[in-house]
Amino acid sequence: MTQSNIIKLLISSSAKNTISESAKLAAELNTGLEISRLPLYKDKNATVESTVNKIKHDIGDFKNRITVHAMFSDVNVAGSDCILREISQMRCIQSFETAKAIGADTVLFHTGNKGTKHYGSQEQFRKKYILFWKDFIKQFEQSGITAVIENVFEKTPEYCIELFEGVNSPNLKLALDTGHVNLYAKETKVTDWIKAYGKNLYHMHIHNNFGRNDDHSNLENGTLNFREIFDCIQETNITPSIVLEMYSEDDIRKSIGFLEKINVNFQV
Repeated sequence: MTQSNIIKLLISSSAKNTISESAKLAAELNTGLEISRLPLYKDKNATVESTVNKIKHDIGDFKNRITVHAMFSDVNVAGSDCILREISQMRCIQSFETAKAIGADTVLFHTGNKGTKHYGSQEQFRKKYILFWKDFIKQFEQSGITAVIENVFEKTPEYCIELFEGVNSPNLKLALDTGHVNLYAKETKVTDWIKAYGKNLYHMHIHNNFGRNDDHSNLENGTLNFREIFDCIQETNITPSIVLEMYSEDDIRKSIGFLEKINVNFQV
């Protein structure tokens, strides 16, 4: 990496048992913080206000950049069941409202697409997804917040690109999860996705695995070659935000050490 390719680095709040502990770790490491596990704050009686107050209390006086991982468990804004679809859309709206209230600048969403091979189902999903987002994205445009779509079960980059292009908003970008590519898109490489996304790749979750389980391991513990991946980022001349999405402080520290070893320049 050259000085012109400075990566904005964050860690996931999943690195520690609580958001409070993760915020302290991020402050020590001088990284940003992505707030994850929002459902932990969402019992059936929780309001956006109570969730925001709890998160604000937990992050304390944390001053660095904050992003939010939207609620995703069982969320499918383009599902065929209208009641479940409505609940899913409500969870997305609550995630946005929470992010706005705590001063986050980016909110990451899964597609909810389960990857069925039935073409008709895929086409209906695509239409419903774009329809929802064309309206939902207006809230991001008005607030100056960026939404990003992350791959999960998608086998190639094209499907997420179709969704992104269908919504067609400057406040909607693409996110890339390296571990998901290694698990679910075995006929492609992470570098293929980086090149396909190009300048629209705004946000990345990086972690490693051995192609069998979503381990969220450190960057040297798995079959992904992160030297190659960061070389590709440099060659593509992009500077996406990078979230170390790992579930232990040890893996976070090892990964930062690896980034320093391969001369990746990063800042908050």
